[in-house]
Amino acid sequence: MAHVIHGLEVGGLERLVVDLAARSRAFGVDPSLVAFGDDGPVRAWAEAAGVAVIPLGPLRGLRPEAIRRLGGALSGFSVAHAHDLGPWLNAVAARALSPRTRVLATFHQIASPTGPKRGAARLGARVSSALVACGAEVRAELRGWAPPGTPVVTIGNGVALPGPATPEQRARARARIGLPDSAVAIGYLGRMHPEKGPDLLVEAMLRHLRDVPQAHLVLVGRGPLDESLRAATAPLGPRAHLLGEVVEGAADLLAGLDIYAQPSRREGRSLAMLEAMAAGLPTVAHRLPAVAELHPEDTTAVLVALEDVDALGAALLALVGDPARRRSLGQAARARVSAFSMEAMVEAYVRLWRASVPGRA
Repeated sequence: MAHVIHGLEVGGLERLVVDLAARSRAFGVDPSLVAFGDDGPVRAWAEAAGVAVIPLGPLRGLRPEAIRRLGGALSGFSVAHAHDLGPWLNAVAARALSPRTRVLATFHQIASPTGPKRGAARLGARVSSALVACGAEVRAELRGWAPPGTPVVTIGNGVALPGPATPEQRARARARIGLPDSAVAIGYLGRMHPEKGPDLLVEAMLRHLRDVPQAHLVLVGRGPLDESLRAATAPLGPRAHLLGEVVEGAADLLAGLDIYAQPSRREGRSLAMLEAMAAGLPTVAHRLPAVAELHPEDTTAVLVALEDVDALGAALLALVGDPARRRSLGQAARARVSAFSMEAMVEAYVRLWRASVPGRA
């Protein structure tokens, strides 16, 4: 089977798909990645995990050349599983060149197609074996535009559940970040994009923690806000750690943090937040529907109103000064995340793929 993705640059979606593909091999699945865009680090990850990669190059989606190349790439596969709206619409169009390939899609974030894409999406839903939502909010959005009778199922993102970090792992992570022993590290891992809200996190730090010497900010990732964030964090001096894109072992850095922040303006089912929960970190985040699914009670995280920078900063400040509360939230979060295991996610997808191919259900 083939997973169709936007590209081979590092991101939570790409990490999740590589994990899913690699772990599905244990169930007899022969997975490949078919990727738009330039070559990137994800190719090496996938190939090291035994997953073949078919790069299509930097093509514009829903153009004849892109559809032709994708159709050729998919011709040898019984199942094409696209991830998010763009790859899915291209896979649906390419199915005309590979009619025996069953098309499915997972939506990892809210997808509300408008204009011509809405008509294309409704048509695509009619010829797709299933549409997968990563959570309740995304499922409701899909049901809002998909034609009646469209198979819409929910499979939540899963995460590996490692043991708690050892003192040695924590020391290595903090040394890698450059944190002093006294630091209380507030971290965010993800794209530096307005949708993800790292600018709100920086503003909260500046308003409420600028004069708290033990409070350090750790940002891991890259995106269009890189330059503006570097300028905005200048007043924090050496207490701002902007690591850029970390290709290998980004999740290992969680062991060096004390608080995880998820300031997203919009979110599907955050892999980084799941990993932070598995690492036993307390989380401060906006009260978005997808976040509240993971944290239905106030025992596992502190949730604040969307774009309320003062509430975000006040919550961070309170946790910086309350190690007992941090431990309590982190322990409860780790217990909660056991319901979102990688193993359960992979098994659910394998059942879905088998059901989509005649004679394999």
